[in-house]
This record gives sequence, structure tokens and C-alpha cells, in this order.
Amino acid sequence: MIHSKKSYFLLLSFLEGGAVMACELIGAKLLAPYFGTSLYVWAAALALTLGGLTLGYFIGGRLSKKYSGNAGLLYRILILAGLLLVLMPYSSDAIMGLTINLSLEMGAICSLMIFMLPPLMFMGMVSPIIINLLTSEVNAAGNNAGNVYAISTLGGILMTFLMGFYIIPNFGLTYPAVITGMILALLPCISLLKTRNLKVVAPMVLLLLSSFLSLSSTNKFTDEYKVLYQSEGILGQVKVVDHPSYEITPDARMGRGLIVNNTLQTYVGVADDLKYSIWSWANYFPTAASIFPRGSKVLLLGLGGGTLVKQLDRLGFDTDVVEIDKRIAEVSYEYFNMDRSTNVVIDDARHYVKTTSKKYDIVIFDTFLSEAVPEHLITVEGFADTKKIMNPGGMIMINFYGFMEGEKGAAARSVYKTLQHSGYKIEVLATPGADQNRNLIFLASEQEKDFTKASYKEPNFKKIANLYDHFIDARLINTADARILSDRKPQLAKLYTKAAKEWKKSYNAYYQKHFMKK
Repeated sequence: MIHSKKSYFLLLSFLEGGAVMACELIGAKLLAPYFGTSLYVWAAALALTLGGLTLGYFIGGRLSKKYSGNAGLLYRILILAGLLLVLMPYSSDAIMGLTINLSLEMGAICSLMIFMLPPLMFMGMVSPIIINLLTSEVNAAGNNAGNVYAISTLGGILMTFLMGFYIIPNFGLTYPAVITGMILALLPCISLLKTRNLKVVAPMVLLLLSSFLSLSSTNKFTDEYKVLYQSEGILGQVKVVDHPSYEITPDARMGRGLIVNNTLQTYVGVADDLKYSIWSWANYFPTAASIFPRGSKVLLLGLGGGTLVKQLDRLGFDTDVVEIDKRIAEVSYEYFNMDRSTNVVIDDARHYVKTTSKKYDIVIFDTFLSEAVPEHLITVEGFADTKKIMNPGGMIMINFYGFMEGEKGAAARSVYKTLQHSGYKIEVLATPGADQNRNLIFLASEQEKDFTKASYKEPNFKKIANLYDHFIDARLINTADARILSDRKPQLAKLYTKAAKEWKKSYNAYYQKHFMKK
């Protein structure tokens, strides 16, 4: 009987350890649509996970001393932890809606303190209480503590692999949170029911009610905002949405957008059979690339909704695409009519560049996702790797934020300086509009290119007569305070934050203004 009780408590410890890691991963991913997936977000998630567990260990130790041998206390704490975990997907949107106007760092920290720290605190109480329940002799305390923490950590390791590699990519965030919370609370509920204690009915009813609320999706958007697809995965939240192009086109035509973490990545016209971008800046990329002849080999790092692939196809290029999230490829085929013969490799861009044996005439970096910057690509070493897969006379193209001056432009100036340090001659193409509304396209090659030969036209926009009219005068680019970016000292994410916050803020404001229900 004693052995059976010990095994039961160790099983609860195993489940608690798995729930801790599920809570941390789900909490960080819930932040993505509002605060992104940058290093700052993950640092906040890790710190508050440790903070919640620290509080739990302290309080659990005190409770285990005051209520020594009370298994009912353990069961109630596990039920509360499960209940709060179930509530996370339901409460997080409301909480982050209130904290969205804080800075990225403070918004992430405050949000996690409200919806993620409490369940982790209750989970932290579990181990000290179980150790107390297992320990009847002083000389057994160390062994029991070691067993409990080892079993709990093992549960965390297994759950991390399951959540990261299978559950979240395939089932999103809400169902895993609800099911994990219910599993954590199920056995303690059964144990309390066996005591015939009617007080257990209240937490069980709360658990079932909160599960229902979490799984009941409430439409927060107006009828103009039609969600065709939504899921969670490697990049965070991915949605495909049809909605009018307010403030983007004069006629507010209906467009289909690929929205990743609440940031519009691709936007094409529904009436144009999803072939052409609504954004005028998208016309500049293929125009610059058009100086290369048909049949040129192109490597596109970052797929988006496949608009650039279609443009490269119209130029007659042979294009390979590298995309880290397989959902993006599936969405591009299914919802954006990308040619299914397109060669899409699911891989990290830097890994592909380092391992491929192919050679390319153009390598395009279109990998920047709002505040999340893959800084391992834009380094001296990254450019050296890229140079190895380039044909003679090749060109690098990098899509970037529109800020070049001041603190917000520090990241762009550092990219410019790093390209210079890597031996490239650079032109910076600025698309029309204010800094916060435009894009910068870095054009880098070992020999100067003649862009007077550029010729391309999208049906929705005027042909660009002279690309040189849109180049930033190199004499106006002051790189005195810019950094040379390297693998050993990645600084781009920090430099990038100011500009990223501006874009994230503008996107959130755009959707709240036009499509959120009042």
C-alpha cells in the first residue's frame, strides 16, 4: 500500500513537470500575436517561469510544514494549477489587450505575470508537498527529494519535445492548454471524490466551465474580417484572412492576407485571382531583379504567401525557396495559388546555405518577421557562407524595414556596414512613403550593377521608369555609429527593436481601428 502510494505521488510529480513546460511554451507562444517572438519575449517567459516556480517552492515548503502529511492539500493545489492552465488561452487575449500599449518588454512581462505566473506558482508548490508526503524519516529526505525532482524534470523533458515538435505545430495552443490542465487535475479530482468530500464538486465544475470557455471561440472581429485559416506553430500564430485594404488602396479593395503574429506578411488582391500584390512596394523587388536574364538561378530565403515566387516565375527565373515553417508552404499552395511545382525546402535558411551544393545568381533574404529578426543570417560569417553559393556576378537582395536614420535606423545602417565589410558594393532601394511605411531593399554585389536595364511591370501599378530615382544617396548614409554584425556578437535584434516596435504598434492599431468589434 505504501509502495503504491509512493508510485502515485511520483506519477503526479511526473505530470506536474510536464505541465510546467507546457505552460511555459504555451505562455510564450500566446504572446506572439501581440508582442512577437523576439529574444525579449523568450527572456520574459523564462524569467517568469523561474519566478513562478521559486514562489511555489517557497510557499509549498511552508505549507508542507504547516499541513504535514495532508494529501488533500496536494490534490487541491494540482486542481487549481490545472484550472489556471486551462484558463490561459481564454484570459490571455483580454489581458494583452490591456497591456498592448506598454513597451514590448514591459507588456510581455506584465501579461505573463497575470496569466502564466499563477499556474506555475501552484505547480511549484507540488514538489515540496510530495517530498513531505513521502518522507517519514530524516535520512530518507535527500533520496525522496532527488527522486521527486528527477521524475518531475523527466516529465518536463518529454513534454518539451512533444509540445515543440508535435503537439503545438499540429494542434495549436488552446487544445493543448486545456487538455494538459485537465490531465493535471483529473487524478487529484478522482482522489478527492474517493473521500466523498462534496467540496470537490466546486473545483471540478469550475474546471469543466473554464474548459468550455477556452474551447468556445468568440468572434472579436467584424464581419469584414473573414478568417480562412488559423494555426500555431514554429513561427507563432499564422492566419489567412480576407479583409478590405483600408488605408492601403483608395478603393479599399478586398485583399487576402497572410498574417503572422498579427503582422501582415503578404497581401494580394482577391479580384486579381491572388496573383498580384496590393502593396506597391512589392513591385520594386522584381524590378531590381529583372536586370538578370531569364533562366537565372534564384534562392529565396523566406516564402511568405508566395507573391515574390510568382513574380520571379514571371521573370522566367528558376527559383528554390527555403522556409522554416511547413505551414507557410501549405498555406501558400492552398490559399494563395502558388504553383505546386515550386521547389520549397523546409529548413533553416542559414543551415541550407551552409549545406547546399547548388549555385545561384541571386540570393534573396525575405526572412524578417515583425520584431523577430533571424540575426544569424545577417552577419559577416553569414554573408561569407552566402558568397560561397553565388555564381560570379551574382547579387544579394535583402528586404528590410524602412528606417535608415536616427535610433530606429541603427539596424539598417549596421546591415549596410556589414555588407561593406564583407566586400560588397551596395545600393539601397527605398520604396515610396514615409520611413515607417516603406521598405528598404539592399542590393549587394561584388561588381557594380547597371540598373538602367531594369524592366518589370505589375498590372496594378505604373512601370518604374528609372530605378535610380529610388536609390538612397550613399553619401547620406552615416555608418560611424553602426556595428559590424558577427556570429559571436549578434547585435541586430537589439538594434532592430525600436523599428520593430513601431511596425508592430502600427499593425495592431490598424486592425483595432478597422476590424475589431467595438
